Amino acid sequence: MTQEILFSTFTISILHGIIPGHWLPVVALKNQFGWSAGVTLRVAVMAASAHAISTIVLGLVLAWAGSWMAVQVEVFTHWVMPVGLILLGIFFMYQHYTHHHFHLSHEEDVTHASRRRVVGLLALMMFLSPCLEIEAFFVLAGAEGWKFVGIVAAMYGLLSVLGITLWVALAQTGLQRLNWHRIEHNAGLISGGVLVLTGIFSFFAH
Repeated sequence: MTQEILFSTFTISILHGIIPGHWLPVVALKNQFGWSAGVTLRVAVMAASAHAISTIVLGLVLAWAGSWMAVQVEVFTHWVMPVGLILLGIFFMYQHYTHHHFHLSHEEDVTHASRRRVVGLLALMMFLSPCLEIEAFFVLAGAEGWKFVGIVAAMYGLLSVLGITLWVALAQTGLQRLNWHRIEHNAGLISGGVLVLTGIFSFFAH
């Protein structure tokens, strides 16, 4: 079961970094303010870290709930979580048809705002939009113990920050001209598929 959780966490963390809504705002700000590549990457790390921190904090709360439920309800790890993961995966595969992500238009008047204020606003927006796809695996990890929760949190945090920062770096070379909206749709479908498969695997693993 732990191997399935780690593989799914790895997969979704990698896909998470591809989603344009997480790195295009940084690229847009770079173009507005004329930042150097170094400044842009530092802003990307700050925004990605804020996003990862809120996701992990929420995940720890859910992991505690998962640990408590696993002890109190014997059927939890055999029925409730697999069914929950499958339903959540179906939800995310459906959600991509109606999703909305933050996009910063070049026409928005941010040139008169201080860099610190704009970067702080971006970090706050990222903090207030945790990655919900990964939270189900924190619940599963909670049933395996806090040491394993720490491994899941570290893996997600590292891969998420590195992934978002990497795509900001690549975007500075002109990759933002690609059809990232289509890629974002596919990432949502794959994330949902990973959740469904993990639910199926977790059912037969117990």
